[in-house]
Amino acid sequence: MKSLTSATIAILLLGHALGAQGAPAQARQGFGISFGLGGGSAGVSCDGCSSDRTGSLSGYLRLGGYVNPGLFVGGESSGWVHNENSVDETISFLTAVVQWYPQPASGFYLKAGAGFSSASADDGFDEITAAGFGLTVGTGYDWRVTRNFSLTPYVNYLHTAGAELKANGAGTGFDANVSILQFGLGFTWH
Repeated sequence: MKSLTSATIAILLLGHALGAQGAPAQARQGFGISFGLGGGSAGVSCDGCSSDRTGSLSGYLRLGGYVNPGLFVGGESSGWVHNENSVDETISFLTAVVQWYPQPASGFYLKAGAGFSSASADDGFDEITAAGFGLTVGTGYDWRVTRNFSLTPYVNYLHTAGAELKANGAGTGFDANVSILQFGLGFTWH
């Protein structure tokens, strides 16, 4: 997991350093869609409890539009799934996001968003859930393949704090903090 995170960060830095050398022009206008798959490290903590971070499959789907070549506004769904010892764990975020390209001629971007998050662990008999306000920040690089398509290595951090923790639908009186560190490769149409 650590080497995959390091590789993703190295790709982001290399892409930023290379800029647009030899790549098609960075055209960004109108509708945009992107989805990505990779890994994610998730953790949950609450009053009197904590869990080790767990690595598993993670991804996102983002839809929206370009306000101008340096600014994208849209909606994003992100998720993480894990199954171990017959316990299904899921964490999902649904957020409104703003993606900013500091230098529109480059593919490098910074992203921030806010919305809703939910987490659950279900063993077939009992279910523990937490839902609340979620935040996301991220960075990536649109590595242009054609004028309207990019491969996009990315790193995102998603977090919710103070989500009400429930057991089988009943409140427990505790709040949970849920987070995902997400990294992988996206496929972006501009």
